[in-house]
Amino acid sequence: MEEAIEKVQDLADGGDKITSEQYITYFSIRYYGTYTGVLYQKFVAALQDHITEVILPSLEGKDNVPLLMTTTDMWAKYQILAYWLLRFFEPLRPFCSTTKGTDISDVPYNLFCDWVFDRMWSRLRGVVLRMIFRQRTGKAVNLDMIKAGVDLFVEVDHKGKRYYYRNFEQVLLSDIDLRYSKLANKWLLTCSFHGYLNKALNCISFEERRMGHYLPRNTMATVVEAMRYELIDKRIKTVVELLFRDG
Repeated sequence: MEEAIEKVQDLADGGDKITSEQYITYFSIRYYGTYTGVLYQKFVAALQDHITEVILPSLEGKDNVPLLMTTTDMWAKYQILAYWLLRFFEPLRPFCSTTKGTDISDVPYNLFCDWVFDRMWSRLRGVVLRMIFRQRTGKAVNLDMIKAGVDLFVEVDHKGKRYYYRNFEQVLLSDIDLRYSKLANKWLLTCSFHGYLNKALNCISFEERRMGHYLPRNTMATVVEAMRYELIDKRIKTVVELLFRDG
């Protein structure tokens, strides 16, 4: 079993693929019923060792975009490790369910969340949000990196059941509400009815084109709805009154 674990760790680090002969060998020698608890400990230890010996050291001293890039890379490699370990330790599923009260498939992702994402979450979220805000002001940003960060949040949120992406989405929507509430109040003081509507619709179109590159479709629909409410629906009475002011 130790050989199988070492092979999977090497594969996660970019080593050679597991051959069909190796897979059959590792699969056939995996389990002895009386040692189920010991094997479960080996399974968890292999994941924890990869986190503490590979992932955390690689993130140490990094910040901003390099932190996001490295975390994304480490997550991809960790998934390879988790995939193969779950295959080799599949017969532990009943043991995990009855003794540990959890699905064995959740163990790798819970560990990653506990040891990596929970610790790094506010910093990772900040990196992506800062890039989004910079893009809004016309500064050059790496759209692929924003998308990679958003995709990371979505995937870990789903597999780890920790609501990271939903938290990110809430912060993003709060910023949109605040930003466009201030702009709406400013425009209402100086714009005509048609001028205000043009500015509002142009902003909605601009954000839809801009963030459509990296936000999931359902989030993008929520963003458009939030902007439409903040700029038009919430202030419809005041906007209509501009017609009389103009007249």
